[in-house]
Amino acid sequence: MVEVVSPNLKAKIDYKILIGIFVGVILFQAFINVIENEEQKELSIITVSLSCQIITGSAALIVARKYRGTRVFGRAYLSLAAAFFSVALGEIIYNVYLFVFEIDPYPSIADIFFFLLYPFSLLHLLINIKFFKIETSLKSISWITTFTLAIILTYSFVAHEAIGSFDIDFFYGLVFISGASLITSVGIYGAIIVRKIPLGRSWILLVSGILLGTIGDVWYHYLEILGTYDTSHLVNLFWYSSYLVIIYSLYKHYKII
Repeated sequence: MVEVVSPNLKAKIDYKILIGIFVGVILFQAFINVIENEEQKELSIITVSLSCQIITGSAALIVARKYRGTRVFGRAYLSLAAAFFSVALGEIIYNVYLFVFEIDPYPSIADIFFFLLYPFSLLHLLINIKFFKIETSLKSISWITTFTLAIILTYSFVAHEAIGSFDIDFFYGLVFISGASLITSVGIYGAIIVRKIPLGRSWILLVSGILLGTIGDVWYHYLEILGTYDTSHLVNLFWYSSYLVIIYSLYKHYKII
């Protein structure tokens, strides 16, 4: 059986890698901004986005395979892999709508696969939390609920101010924001639980990646309400960073176990 809590110097986070990730995504965005050929620009964005999603899902599968002797963690990382492969499938459908059929992909079938990120990620988080701490106190539930509602209410206020009413776009975006805020809150709670063990550092990286993705999701749905989103928008920086930080967290996890 894989030992998951033994001390290991490989748990140390290399902050140079994190700096490299953030510098890299900024340089890519700068590169996108200077490309004059629209087709080349769109192809570059799609390639990087889809590659990040597939690599993240594949990294989770590799960790799941290393846990093949342990049912609990194997299922957890299979769920995480399913989350990002679902996003990749949504990305493909989104771009087929946009560039092949020239149809506005918001809303579309792609959103179903984008949304699957949240239940699969939540399942991953809950499996880990149950393993490390079976009992969940009223205080922890209250904290998770408060943090989740804070994100939802902030989005609701800003979105309502932008559109001036509670229309279908408002509630459509609210569904996704609710999912994003929940996995962020549960992830932070999990990081608090496991922060003192070697795996806790990789979990903190994972939660940081989820938080970056949540910021991107909130911003994206706000942009869609305003009708100002395009595929080269700065919001992509948060998604790219999210995927890369999560990939790094999975790498650290793999080296620890």
